[in-house]
Amino acid sequence: MLGQIGGALLTKPAQRQEKGDKDLCIESEHLLEGRSRAVTSGAWIRHLVLAIVSLTWMGISSGLILLNKYIMVTDGFKFPMALTAMGMAFSGLAGFLACRVFKAVAVQSPDAVSWNYYMMRIMPIGFFMAASFHFGNLVYMHLTVAFIQMLKSLTPVVTMAMLFAARLETPTKWMIYSVFVVAFGTALASYGEVGMSFFGVTAMLLSILFESSRLVLTQFVLVGLKFHPIEGLMYFAPACVLWLVIGIYFFELQAMLEADAFGLIVQSPIAYISASALGFAVNLLGYWVIVLSSSLTLKLLATVKSAALVLFCALFLGETVTPIEAIGYALSIVGFLWYTKVKTENDANRRQKEMEKSANAGLSTDQADEKAKG
Repeated sequence: MLGQIGGALLTKPAQRQEKGDKDLCIESEHLLEGRSRAVTSGAWIRHLVLAIVSLTWMGISSGLILLNKYIMVTDGFKFPMALTAMGMAFSGLAGFLACRVFKAVAVQSPDAVSWNYYMMRIMPIGFFMAASFHFGNLVYMHLTVAFIQMLKSLTPVVTMAMLFAARLETPTKWMIYSVFVVAFGTALASYGEVGMSFFGVTAMLLSILFESSRLVLTQFVLVGLKFHPIEGLMYFAPACVLWLVIGIYFFELQAMLEADAFGLIVQSPIAYISASALGFAVNLLGYWVIVLSSSLTLKLLATVKSAALVLFCALFLGETVTPIEAIGYALSIVGFLWYTKVKTENDANRRQKEMEKSANAGLSTDQADEKAKG
């Protein structure tokens, strides 16, 4: 009898312990399920925000292109330098307010950008920015929006060639093949264009050349100094505006006074203010796309946006896109996507090798220290 009572007394604590363990397991499972739901919910929210920001970027970027076309062709403001200067002045001011006044953006130390550094490095990049934007706006008066988007696909071709020439990039056969596809597709699209303008194509090629030069120069000159995109506007936009003002004085001011260009701005201020604000919005949204995803996503979105804009112009604006032109543009898109894939893989491999090299160097240092101690 006493043995049964003792056994019961010993069994009950064990049962209580077992029950407590089961309750703890159940609570842990509930906690893990709750965390899993929270993580899943957070991922969905992030994807939703990315989708909204991406679509907004594509819409505003396309709207800016069409608005610039309207201002220069329909409204008759045929002064690309002045139009560009207004947009860059707005972006520079907005960047300054965001960085210096409202402190919304973390910036580099003021000592990182001295007056000498600004004049020797920022100003040359500002020149190439100004030239690229000028010819990029000038082309709206001579080519259709659809054909302009097709020609823009040449940008990676020219950029890669310059990177190779400056020895900032090592060519591989697959990169060369992909770029050849882009070039061939663009040439085919140009052959199929019915409204070909030699002056317009030359202006577009100059815009691409200056833009590629800016990209290469930025990579070469700003080594070890990475600006936040909005901080970059604060520095680069004034330099760009200064070069544009010089160009306006020598090439556009007299014609602007004769055509009463300032009167056009007064008559339709909303259009010109919107064009300036949209330029800053494109940069800001582009930055958030990169933050929420990657720079590769932004490049792919730009490709999709260009293709969608070509289709929109053909369907709703009456711009002619011939079958040969469409096939050529499709080829250039395939080549660009191929080039992007190859370059991304090469960059990943290079980073991996650098990490392994750093790890091996650290290991060698540790071994040398141990030997010295021994």
